Amino acid sequence: MPDENGFRIRGDQSTRVDAFVDAAFAFAVTLLIISIGRVPSSVEDLVQAIRGVPAFAASFYVLARLWQTHRHWSRRYGIEDDYSTRLSLALVFMVLVYVYPLRMIAELTLSGFSNGALVESPITIRTVEELRSLYVIFGVGYAMTAAIFLLLHRHALKLADALELSAAERIGTRTVCARWTAVLAIALASTVLALTLPLGHGESAMLNSTPGLIYGLIYVARFVLARRERKALASKAGEPEH
Repeated sequence: MPDENGFRIRGDQSTRVDAFVDAAFAFAVTLLIISIGRVPSSVEDLVQAIRGVPAFAASFYVLARLWQTHRHWSRRYGIEDDYSTRLSLALVFMVLVYVYPLRMIAELTLSGFSNGALVESPITIRTVEELRSLYVIFGVGYAMTAAIFLLLHRHALKLADALELSAAERIGTRTVCARWTAVLAIALASTVLALTLPLGHGESAMLNSTPGLIYGLIYVARFVLARRERKALASKAGEPEH
């Protein structure tokens, strides 16, 4: 039975690599919870802790999407060779390393939008160089994560004949490759902006937030690529059978 996107399930049995990736993502979520701080001992502490929920939710959403992407890849293609295993292990490494930068970026973004009302404790950034460093660390990590997913899906596309991918599945796989290429480009663009923009000058909150706000282009890219995919599928469906 195909999945919700029409892909035939080739990896219906969980492998040891899948189990390891699942455990690593679960541990990453645990690290997010630990980073929230101590257990509240009063109602005032509880209310203060609840203010940190939006940042946790945003970080959890990103981790969940990354986990779901790897799950889809594993189920759709069922590949477990040395190359894909190394890429999966690299993904685990990246996720565990960038848990804290992810939460810090979420807190920084929400603090800027809410004037500190939606964070448990405001992120302390003393200098412009510290702000640049945070954006660069996150941007490089996100770019490397995107590159891993791009390589995983390109590997599946390279094995398309062996996997007996249908025409629709090949179109869908190319779309995912294009999507992760866009994410990679946006993350690198954010990194470049963080290094080159005159951050901190004129106390412009919008300018200081630009390297983070540019990630909103990911959703624009997803919309454009989804439309292109639908047109490609419709065109393929309209072709006469040979």
